[in-house]
Amino acid sequence: MKNWKKLLACLLVSLMALTAFTACDASVGAPMSPKRSNAESAKALCDKIGVTYNAELSEKAYSIANWVAGTSVSCDTSKDKTEFYRVVKANNEARAFLKEKNYATAFENLSMGVFGLNDFVPGFEIETEWSLKDDTIRFTLPKDNIVTETMKSAAVGKKKLGVAYVVKDGVSYAVVLFG
Repeated sequence: MKNWKKLLACLLVSLMALTAFTACDASVGAPMSPKRSNAESAKALCDKIGVTYNAELSEKAYSIANWVAGTSVSCDTSKDKTEFYRVVKANNEARAFLKEKNYATAFENLSMGVFGLNDFVPGFEIETEWSLKDDTIRFTLPKDNIVTETMKSAAVGKKKLGVAYVVKDGVSYAVVLFG
């Protein structure tokens, strides 16, 4: 009987040691959240694209990141965690503004905040006609430090960049705006 108790105690100690090492990253299990950038965190991205950091655009990007992080139910990541998706139902008005590239008006219509003039373009993908659902749109955010084709095309003719992040399971996904 004593041997069984010793064996059980050893098994329990081993199990506790294993569980201590399975979640060493404190961000695992943390709720999804928005994160502001600063000039230093955006500098590498600016250098890669050839634009300058802009604090005002970064605040607009933060409003979008905050909106995205606010509804984790409609969010998912790609298998290799290089992309983050947010799916949302949108009225015809918001979809029309997106198609016309009136992003500030479209984002305000989606209750993301107040954006003012339509003087910026997103550097992330917005799909208005996917899965043949005409009332749904999908936002695709790339993992931080990745320059996508969407970013490159949005940056053409632009001089400023603003960025904020959506952090999910310790991985940062970039909300990039160009102006």
